[in-house]
Amino acid sequence: MAPSFGRAIRSLWGLKEDATFLNHGSFGACPFEVLAAQERLRREMESQPDLFFRERIIPREKDTELRAVAAALGAFVHAKGDNIAVTESASAGTQAVLRSVKLKPGDRILVTHHGYNAVRLMVEARCAETGATPLVVHIPVPTTAAEVVTRITAALTPDVKLAIIDHITSPTALVLPVERIIPALRKNGTRVLIDGAHSIGQIPLDITALQPDWYVTNAHKWLFAPKGSAFLYAAPDVAPLTQPHIVSHFVEMGFPKSFDYMGTRDNTAWLAIPAAIKFFQGLGPDAVWAYQRTLIAACRDAMRGLGAESTGPVEMFAAMGCFMLPQRRAAEVDDRFILMRDLWDHDRIQTAANVLDGKLLLRISAQVYNDANDIKRLVTALDRLGWPGR
Repeated sequence: MAPSFGRAIRSLWGLKEDATFLNHGSFGACPFEVLAAQERLRREMESQPDLFFRERIIPREKDTELRAVAAALGAFVHAKGDNIAVTESASAGTQAVLRSVKLKPGDRILVTHHGYNAVRLMVEARCAETGATPLVVHIPVPTTAAEVVTRITAALTPDVKLAIIDHITSPTALVLPVERIIPALRKNGTRVLIDGAHSIGQIPLDITALQPDWYVTNAHKWLFAPKGSAFLYAAPDVAPLTQPHIVSHFVEMGFPKSFDYMGTRDNTAWLAIPAAIKFFQGLGPDAVWAYQRTLIAACRDAMRGLGAESTGPVEMFAAMGCFMLPQRRAAEVDDRFILMRDLWDHDRIQTAANVLDGKLLLRISAQVYNDANDIKRLVTALDRLGWPGR
C-alpha cells in the first residue's frame, strides 16, 4: 500500500478527527485545496457580479469558462467538451434526458431494481405523463457480471425505447459490465443512458469507447469537486434532441450551451472542477485505484468473519464494497437507518446501509484517506453492537 495514503493525508480534508468515514460514495468530501479554489472564484464573483456572469458564464458565440470546464472534463473521460453539459447532479442530467426522449403509450423504459431511488421515481413520473411503462429487471444478490448481462438482454423487446443502466450501482456497489450491455441495447434499437453517478474518479472512464447515447456522472463524489457539480454527456446524434430540464434564455442555442445558464446560480462548483482534476491527478490515479481496491478486498475478508456475504465477486467492486449482513428475519426499511445511526452514535463510524430483497446491506467506501485500521474499527463495532435482526 502506498505510504502516502490513509491517515497520513487525511489532514487534506476537514473531516472530524474523532470519526471514521467509510461513506465517501454518498456525498463525497471536498479537500481544502479545491474548496480554496472555489472560494477564490466566489470572491471574484461577488467583487463584480455583472462582469462575472456576463463575461464568464452566460453563453455566447465565443466560449465562456463553463465550456473550458467541459473541455477539461472531456479530456479526463475521453470525450469532446462540445458533447458535455454541466448539471447540478446526475439526477438533474437524468431528468433532462427523460424529458427529451419522446414516449407514447406502449413504450417502455428499462431499469434494474439496483437503480437509484430518485431515478426510479423520475421514470415513474415520466411514464405517468406519457403513457409509457417502466420495465424493472430484477437482478438478485449475490450476482455475477454474466447474470446481469443475461437478465437485461432477456428482458429486451422492441417496445423498450430507453434503458437507464447504472455503471456502479448505488445500493449494491456493483460495477456493471456496461461495455457488454450497451451493444445489446443498441442492437435492440434502444437508446441508452448510463447512470455513472459514482463513476468519475472511482474507475477509469472512456465514454467514447463505451458509446452510450447519454452518460451522467457526479464530479462531487470520487473526483473531489465541490458539491453540486456534475455533467451530462450526449452523443452527437442525440445532442440535438437533448433539452435542459429548465427552459431559460438560451435554449435556442441547443446542447450543450442551453444548459450553461439557467438563471443566477452559483457556478463556482463547476469552475472549480479543473482544480479537483489537478488534485486527483496529483495523487496518481492508478495508485489511488489500486489502493482502494486493496482496502475493499481486505474489507471483504474481514466481513466474512461476521458471516456477511458480498453482493458480487470482488472483481465487480471498485472503491466501494457491499455486504449482506446475516439476519434471523427479513430486513425492514427502518433497519438501514438504525444501523447507520448506531454506528455513528456509539463509535463515530459513518457508513451507508440499504435494504434490498429483504436483505440488510452495508456499503463501504474506501477512499485514500482511509486505511486498514478504519476497517478493523468497523468490524469490531459491528461485532459488539450487532445490527437489527441479527
